[in-house]
Amino acid sequence: MASSTHPIKNIAITGALGNLGTKLLRHLASLPGVERLVGLDIRPCPSDHVVKLLDRISTPLTLEFIQCNVADYQDIRWREVIATQVDAVVHFAADNPYPEATWAEAATSLDMTLNVALASADSESRVRRVVFATSNHVMGRYKDPPLTEQIGVGELTPALPPGVGAVWHTGEKSMDSTPYATAKLMGERVCRTAALRSGGRTTFVCIRIGWCQPGENLPSTLSAAGTPTQQSKEEEGQCDEAFARADQWWKKMWLSNRDFTQIFERALFVGDDEGGKNWWQNGFLLVNGMSNNPGMKWSLVEARESLGYEPVDGFRS
Repeated sequence: MASSTHPIKNIAITGALGNLGTKLLRHLASLPGVERLVGLDIRPCPSDHVVKLLDRISTPLTLEFIQCNVADYQDIRWREVIATQVDAVVHFAADNPYPEATWAEAATSLDMTLNVALASADSESRVRRVVFATSNHVMGRYKDPPLTEQIGVGELTPALPPGVGAVWHTGEKSMDSTPYATAKLMGERVCRTAALRSGGRTTFVCIRIGWCQPGENLPSTLSAAGTPTQQSKEEEGQCDEAFARADQWWKKMWLSNRDFTQIFERALFVGDDEGGKNWWQNGFLLVNGMSNNPGMKWSLVEARESLGYEPVDGFRS
């Protein structure tokens, strides 16, 4: 657990009705020791959603959803949950959770991260662990020259300077994730400072997650589009270098459903004194979160050694 004197039993998830929130809620509901889950989302919870989530799960626990707006720091609905009701928070919420987010949407997403981090690290909060879903797009410029030429297989570590935002073409549309990635990078910095200011009372784990598609999330549905909202379209008989590079970049950052739930489970419950090397810095930890994809440039050393993460899946081209 995150603290031997304060075990993690009650967990809030922001953006709980989204792709990642739904998958993690169902997984956590199956774990022994978890007593209460609170889903926070700006959307109302469908009437049958809880029943579907708990289908074939026999673990006794309380699961509830609260409609609220974490972009509004004065919204007491979510503030009360974080202040008095949970031991940990997983932060997925975003105004637009996809890499084509506009600057306005990215700014609102950053507001959400700032609010959740400040409220969780407040001296009156009972939260002891915050897990923030940051993004591979923080290092998106490493997809292309000149940065891609500076790193080999497994050498893209969280310690490298940021390369904010990927630029690519789906075959139909030009894409630029710089606004989205900027909000994620700034969110990481907010979490680092919040951890430091809390004096170790509230610890933060930031996971730069790869591509975890909605639904079954199969390797066969990965594409050069780089996002589930777009389609890739390679011109017949043509495959330019940039398109091929983007295609492999996205596919080799695949994060399977079971590896996704594993790394977030580990991030919630691992102690900040665990691991063979002290990867933690003043209550803050930053790791990459991908499956074990052969030939990818992403480093999983930090996640393996600090969290005990052992991915079981991998994309093979």
